[in-house]
Amino acid sequence: MSRHKNTKRPLGRAPIAGTRALALAGFLTSLACGRASGGSPAPAHVPPAALELRVPRTGGPVKIDAELEGKRLWEADTGTTRNFVDGAGHGMVPYTEAKARWGDGKLYLMLYAGDLDLEGSVREPDGDVEHDDAFHIELGDPDDVRVISVSVLGTVADARCRGPATARTCDRAWQSHAEVAVDRDGTLNKLGDNDEEWVVEMALPLAALGVANPDAGARLPFSIRRCEVARAGKRACGGWGAATPGQLVLD
Repeated sequence: MSRHKNTKRPLGRAPIAGTRALALAGFLTSLACGRASGGSPAPAHVPPAALELRVPRTGGPVKIDAELEGKRLWEADTGTTRNFVDGAGHGMVPYTEAKARWGDGKLYLMLYAGDLDLEGSVREPDGDVEHDDAFHIELGDPDDVRVISVSVLGTVADARCRGPATARTCDRAWQSHAEVAVDRDGTLNKLGDNDEEWVVEMALPLAALGVANPDAGARLPFSIRRCEVARAGKRACGGWGAATPGQLVLD
């Protein structure tokens, strides 16, 4: 297993002892219907309220090293998406989830990906990681969204995109200043050796995400998705906060 740190600059990698992220069964889908004012019956077609992911506050700074074993920060079953949901509304296979925490002006994320075949080749920051094993995150209002992708290699590609989804203009010079570490169980780009999983631990400055003065109760539109890269067969994809708008709520 190997780890790769990325702060938008290439850093060396070194062998590490193995760690395992614990996969939690089930998936979270929270839908709520609006009510009509004045006590009248709800209209026939009410869009679902946004999914809410309540984000616990940390007790201090977090060391970003992808060493999850013994790190109590991620042990609690709070601030988690549980298993991502696929296009049919079922839990994604292989199991995939994200956990979020916040504190010290940062948003912390732990991203877990079950995977039978780790695939990744793009190492250049802001490279096209769409065809590598990667997580893709969107934060902010739809017409002013920060898009951040992080791959199984720890490669970060980020941009700030403005305008409607059908006519977005993206500034790839924008920097998220993400700090990233990746832990992998398996062999990259070797078909048929039954890889197991990979984990991303990352820190994002909230100021870079448009939250200048983070405080309890602050809300941040959020969605995340992942497609497992497969050399043969159909890609398995799933996410949270895409089909139904999602929000992080800082507790």
